[in-house]
Amino acid sequence: MAQIIKKNESVTAPFFKNGVTLQYFTITFPSDVSSLLSATALGVRSPVVVALEAIQARTSVEIIGTVQTTTLNIAVAALGGAYGSDNYDGNHPSKDQTFAAYLTALVQAEGSYQGVNLASATVTATTF
Repeated sequence: MAQIIKKNESVTAPFFKNGVTLQYFTITFPSDVSSLLSATALGVRSPVVVALEAIQARTSVEIIGTVQTTTLNIAVAALGGAYGSDNYDGNHPSKDQTFAAYLTALVQAEGSYQGVNLASATVTATTF
């Protein structure tokens, strides 16, 4: 297959394409979720899926990593650069709420699935 090779070409991160960049987060669950990636026979939903759906309701999840016991790395699309501090939930008039704190609140509001209480889950911003 033909390739175009440009000598001395470089990319500076973060790389913006059409105004969209990726912002990375780590979801930390209160217990091991590596074997809880699907619904049970009783129809009880996966805590991992529930957490991702809560985040997906507010932003576009572009990359989902592999669950590492209690953590999962994801990347979301951020238009025009990373999400800064703002009043995401309507309770921070000084606009001091980070997007990670907002995502944490969304995940924690989902309840308990397959014995994993998402009220103790956290979402933190990650840099690579």
